[in-house]
Amino acid sequence: MDSRQSILIVVGAIACIGAALFIDIYYALIGLVIVLALYMTLWIMQDAAYLPQVSCSLSEDAKSIIVKNTGTAPARRIHISLVPLDIEFDIKELQPEEEETFTLDKMIREAKAVIRFSSADSENVVEQSYPLSSLSGGVYDPLKPTFPLFSWKK
Repeated sequence: MDSRQSILIVVGAIACIGAALFIDIYYALIGLVIVLALYMTLWIMQDAAYLPQVSCSLSEDAKSIIVKNTGTAPARRIHISLVPLDIEFDIKELQPEEEETFTLDKMIREAKAVIRFSSADSENVVEQSYPLSSLSGGVYDPLKPTFPLFSWKK
């Protein structure tokens, strides 16, 4: 955690102790719940910060593949395989919110893009796959839930 965030948590804890001693124990417990929720929020933010997230989509004319880093850290050593088209290409590095386009020889109707990349901080390789389709909804949707409920966008 950042030093300013740590100071904020310590000041909140001291305020809770002061409220327990001089004001009322119930106000101190309410403050303690708020301080603990703030601590958990900062801890989760720190855990999720600086992660790359590479997504792949098909352009409107179905002649190029758009690779975009939607994460908050640079993605390195990106390898994309288009299955079953037997097309592979590499991208050295993508900065956050940067995209690169790979042009194909001909239009594709349907394929699956398998992406392997690693973060700048660790050597762990992340593998993800995205369906690519020129006719149906194969576009990456960041708001799509993991478990579709209530006929999500049919």
